[in-house]
Amino acid sequence: MKIVYDLFVTALYAVFVQNMVMSFGLGSSEAIRASSKPDRFISLAAMISGFSVATSVICKLIDMFTASAELPYALRAAVYGGVLAGVYFIAAFAALVIFKASKKAMGTLGISALNTLVFAVPFINNTASYSFANCIGSGIGAGIAFVLAAALISRGAVRLAENKDIPAVFKGTPAMFIYVGILSLAFSGFADSTLFS
Repeated sequence: MKIVYDLFVTALYAVFVQNMVMSFGLGSSEAIRASSKPDRFISLAAMISGFSVATSVICKLIDMFTASAELPYALRAAVYGGVLAGVYFIAAFAALVIFKASKKAMGTLGISALNTLVFAVPFINNTASYSFANCIGSGIGAGIAFVLAAALISRGAVRLAENKDIPAVFKGTPAMFIYVGILSLAFSGFADSTLFS
């Protein structure tokens, strides 16, 4: 029961407290693109969760059984990057050979695997010294956080388009970046500042 509790609490932590999607803009460009096609962001979020969970679990196992947790940041990034690349190649092979995935599905698979959010999850797990169950929870929470961010961005884009008071030079992309920046600040207010020190 404690494992289920840890998994659930960490998923909620990833969504509401840490909010890995919005903190420091990780994954925000994908969220902005996905928000323009709402039917796409659910499958993208599911793939992000899958890659986050798989990468987190493998990186946690590597950290538990080797000294990679003590490696300098750049070397640990290379190890985590190698794990992510391996998970992506296995998933891409399975999608092509077993499921006969379309080009569009393969594109979504690539975008989700190479998302900065997926790459950041193992580092956050390592920094926070998460348990195995917490790593799974943070991976699931990353996908949920992505859906939350995409929904907020989608709603904000509609409101920005309706606002006639925005000066012409700020319409479109500049207004969207200001909006995402304000969202990032709001979610960062919930984050534990000691985690990123």
